[in-house]
Amino acid sequence: MKPLAAILFISVGLFLLYHGCRAAFIGASSSYWPTVEGRVVSSKVKSEAGKSGGAVYSAEVNYSYAVNGVSFTSGRVRFGSINTGNRVFPAQLVEKYPAGSSVTVYYSASDPSMAVLEPGVQTAGLLVSGIGIIFGSVGVAAIFLPTSRYERRRRSI
Repeated sequence: MKPLAAILFISVGLFLLYHGCRAAFIGASSSYWPTVEGRVVSSKVKSEAGKSGGAVYSAEVNYSYAVNGVSFTSGRVRFGSINTGNRVFPAQLVEKYPAGSSVTVYYSASDPSMAVLEPGVQTAGLLVSGIGIIFGSVGVAAIFLPTSRYERRRRSI
């Protein structure tokens, strides 16, 4: 593998690791956030064209809540959620949070505009971190491990 490709793998790995760990950390801390009562304003399955031509689905759940007399709206159901090519999972979230329903909203005491309906660490955040580790490891291995018989022979001399 060329050094530039190895650096690209390491960069992508670090990027994914950062975002996955950040989602996992915020998700873990959200379990201890204060709660308020909120109301689902809208709830629908959103469909977009994917890069390979197929459809990509996501749940779009918007809710409103108030903290100390200040109103907020959010669309975050959980930290680390992902879009999928399968309509079933987003449809289940839309069924769980229908428009007009009452919900428990977990909000950050330091930033009440940051809120979530399902606190805790989600599998998606851990999965992104794991993929980041794999990418970074491949990049590091490509730099330090010889890739051809010529290089192995040259390094052994």
